[in-house]
Amino acid sequence: MADFIEDTRIEDVDGEPDRYRAQLSPSWAVWGPNGGYLGAIALRAAMRRSRMTRPASFHCHFLAPGEFGPVDIAVASIGGGKRAESLRVEITQQARPLLTASVWMVADGLHGYQHDFATAPAVAGPEALRGYQELADEYDQWYPIWRSIEGRPLTWREPPGQPQWRAWMRFTDTAIPDRQSDALRQLFWLDFPGWNATISAYEWPFPFLMPNLDLTAQFHRFVPHDTWMLADGIALLAEDGLVGCVSRLWTEDGKLVATGTSKHISRPNPHYDEELQRARAMGLTKA
Repeated sequence: MADFIEDTRIEDVDGEPDRYRAQLSPSWAVWGPNGGYLGAIALRAAMRRSRMTRPASFHCHFLAPGEFGPVDIAVASIGGGKRAESLRVEITQQARPLLTASVWMVADGLHGYQHDFATAPAVAGPEALRGYQELADEYDQWYPIWRSIEGRPLTWREPPGQPQWRAWMRFTDTAIPDRQSDALRQLFWLDFPGWNATISAYEWPFPFLMPNLDLTAQFHRFVPHDTWMLADGIALLAEDGLVGCVSRLWTEDGKLVATGTSKHISRPNPHYDEELQRARAMGLTKA
């Protein structure tokens, strides 16, 4: 098991105040380094560089998957005022761009309108559900990232239906001590619903994979001492090789903590034919 906060750690570059380095850990592998993991490193660099203290929003473009090893990070303040600062973050690996991001940081103690009309979905809590490690016979073959997180889904392997995914998520070996650590966690969880919501509408095996083009997060409140968050996403439209997902994160007591969006682009699944043969042998498909 791995510590997410430790594995998103950044280091200063001597003599270059706007530059940092990080090490991409294979503990957070999916097809390559997980997108939410890479985004969290960018957000951490922006929080380190900013003169403001509270993350408000994050938007990034994923440019290349990258490899597990060192990356270089450049951060620049590009505008703002007394209450807010906009920053640009670029992550490269051996001069190859992996990610570019925009981050808004704001000051503490702001005053303005105050309301909360968010209504959490009426679902069972995590203690009433079983985790993927119990549900999936082949869980030991899942990507390495699942060794360091736990998910407890609201539904499991139901027939194709609405493209929605809801699962309670937590780290297995990572403490969340403060607001900035919670922002990294929230961004990471917002990366999960896009793919999982999309495939809820289709029968396995899946002819396409759907890597992220981008990921957006709006941080509403922070709950560093809460263990579980409900990741709640829906991908209402797939067309022209693209899928868009809207996601929300909820606490166990029904508070909305963050909202996000992601856009995904189709590419052929290179293992589709062999997975189709497995599905036929198991009687899981009529194709």
